[in-house]
Amino acid sequence: MTVTTARRGRSARAGAGPRDGTRPVRRMLWRLTPAPGGDRRTSLAGRHVAVIGGTPGLARRVREELRVQGAEVAGGHGAAAGPVPDVLVDLTLAEPFVPGAAGQWRDALLRTFDWLRHCYARWSAETASGRIGYLAVTYLGGGMGEHEDDDLAQPLGGLWAGLAKTLHRELPNCVARVLDTSLSDLDHLPERIAEEVCLSGLTEIGHRDGQRWTLAPEAAPPGPPAVAWDASDTVLISGGGRGIGMALARALAAEFGLRAVVTGRSALPDEASWAGMTPEALDARRAALWSRHHEGRDVAAIRRDIARAEHLWEVVGNLRSAREEGLRIDYLPCDVTDPEQVTALVAALPGLTAVVHNAGLDRPVRLPRKTDADITEIVSVKVDAFVHLLEAVRGRDLKVLCAVGSLTGRLGGMVGQFDYAAANEGLARLGRWAQRRVPFPVLTLAWPTWARLGLIANFEASLRYMAAMEVAEGLGHWRAELLAGTSGEVSFVGPLGRALDPVQAAGYPMPPSLPGYRETYPKVFHLGTPEEYAPGALLSGLVEFDAATAPVLRDFTVEGSPAVPVGLLLESAVRAAEWLLPADGGDQTLLAVEDLTVPWSLLRCGADGRVRLHRSLRGALREGRWTVDAVFRSGSRHGSDAGGAAARFRLVYGNASPDTAAAVPRSVTRADGGTVLFTDRPVLRWRGLAVPLADWRSEGRNRPVAEVGRCRPEDLWTLPQVPALALPLAAIENVVRAVTRRFPGLPSTPDPLVLHALRLRGPEPETTRISGDPALGVWRVSDAADGAPVAVLHGPAAPS
Repeated sequence: MTVTTARRGRSARAGAGPRDGTRPVRRMLWRLTPAPGGDRRTSLAGRHVAVIGGTPGLARRVREELRVQGAEVAGGHGAAAGPVPDVLVDLTLAEPFVPGAAGQWRDALLRTFDWLRHCYARWSAETASGRIGYLAVTYLGGGMGEHEDDDLAQPLGGLWAGLAKTLHRELPNCVARVLDTSLSDLDHLPERIAEEVCLSGLTEIGHRDGQRWTLAPEAAPPGPPAVAWDASDTVLISGGGRGIGMALARALAAEFGLRAVVTGRSALPDEASWAGMTPEALDARRAALWSRHHEGRDVAAIRRDIARAEHLWEVVGNLRSAREEGLRIDYLPCDVTDPEQVTALVAALPGLTAVVHNAGLDRPVRLPRKTDADITEIVSVKVDAFVHLLEAVRGRDLKVLCAVGSLTGRLGGMVGQFDYAAANEGLARLGRWAQRRVPFPVLTLAWPTWARLGLIANFEASLRYMAAMEVAEGLGHWRAELLAGTSGEVSFVGPLGRALDPVQAAGYPMPPSLPGYRETYPKVFHLGTPEEYAPGALLSGLVEFDAATAPVLRDFTVEGSPAVPVGLLLESAVRAAEWLLPADGGDQTLLAVEDLTVPWSLLRCGADGRVRLHRSLRGALREGRWTVDAVFRSGSRHGSDAGGAAARFRLVYGNASPDTAAAVPRSVTRADGGTVLFTDRPVLRWRGLAVPLADWRSEGRNRPVAEVGRCRPEDLWTLPQVPALALPLAAIENVVRAVTRRFPGLPSTPDPLVLHALRLRGPEPETTRISGDPALGVWRVSDAADGAPVAVLHGPAAPS
């Protein structure tokens, strides 16, 4: 069978938007909510586990408990050594936070990176799901800092939370978890670690008050304006000489007439020389720097020199432009990682009424090439600088202290952003801690990528992860939060992109309010339990259909037993195959499902009303088109394609042009006449309660014709959240029903069912018209209202 899906230009890409990659974002708050039980339990028996970090006593007790559970345990406080473990348990910083000790995190975090480098080669090559894992323990009180009674004893745990949520980018089968507890509840921690390390499911779990908790996103508008801004205000914006910091400075100075003071590490040239800093002068400076290569200077060093020159020219250009427009924007040099410089900066601004900590660095390189020096600098400029600023303004009557964070902390970063994600999540947790200690609002904004503005090193690559946000929209959101006097963490989330992977998707709650939910949730719903995963190449594992939650299984029977309809089997594969679409392969539209073979026995429910299948999907580029071969087998044989009855077919992807469907003859002349008659057979029955049934009639010589309404997802599933359909399920089932009933010249209830092709050419309408040509084995599906093509099915042809 072949299914072709041109869908009138609708791509399989989740979150696809305008050509510039921007889409509106939604304001989200992360609420503490009870967590369900883990999705899958594995055993520690025989698994190699390394335990690092924590205090010596705590680490010893955790190792003892893991050994009791059958694990082979190693690891300590020193550098990574010995065999690569299957699981890394990281006790991080099991001690109270000391605000005056900048860099308290440094040794512990660098130890974590050392161990991850040690594991990298083996873990990155792993294709089995659930075999390798990383569990980080944080100590914010058991509610990830979001419970009103959390003590937030060690907010720096956020560093490890952001790191853990990014591991899947380079280690796609690493099950990373974050377990939050309280420093006052360490007696139960060893047992909880032994339990949680054996579970998959949600990434962030807290234990407090005898219950498991997690964080779930909730859409919420900002509060009404409550803070007045005017020309008497002075706003300090760290790192605001360019990018989104300068954009904010200009917007605030223009609207309210206030003074904005932006900072950077470098001192600027004397203003008398600014007029000479033209684009031509910058070109000359670049040429002069490149000429030093002949003198023996390293190319990498020259590029750094050029980047500094470009940075300097940009800052000066921004300040000149602001002066010409009459905006009160000043620049003061300050290294915000130096507490003395920060103290002096704040002391020089007696009228200071707001601080925006915008400074940040991002140097995305894969983990093996990431240096300790880079990690330290990237984290310090976010985390240590925030603490320095907080200490410097603690006695001031501010309107707000705003920390500029990133969704890389909340949702995990891109490839190469382990340290950047860690820094931003550490910043958000520190914001919660700081709010308990000052009277003014402390706000953390977790931004997505701004459209071609900010730290993002590769804008086009970032769109694979999430759509970007327009600059004007971002400034509007920022303005609303500052006027409302918001405190806490606020995320701005756009539709998720194609780079979403199974580990990330399984780690977060997915409410309908999440942007891109309609496109993303169906493939999460049909993911099943992965056993093997290789990005773009392989996804295999178990899928289960349960008549208790899928009444559609009782709507269709095989030999009297509830069964999975053929169309639903296809839907499962089509949605799961979206995980294998290449992230950098452009828009991919499902064009066809080809060569479908399904044995009826495979679809039958067992005595418990369930169908358990092993599904294997393999992606590859063939003849210029992306294809996915799908195989379903009974039972749970891990990764095996040998033996037993199997359903098989191929998904074909490509461009969504209307000429992608193969040409089908429009008419046929038959020597014999007569009326087409269908009669049900006892082997297969459709009840028509979940999947509408067509009333067939004869139109002309041996031409069955029918109209049928579309399937409603809520009729197929009895669940709080149901997935949208990718395929015209009602049309597919009614054609299957037609070709398996008693039909002149065709065997009744053929086993296995064989359909050559289903080609989808447009979106499913409310009512479709199905027109069959049994002599050719061709069944056309069109919009009953306007005749627009929807699909073409190629089945067995009746002999003439």
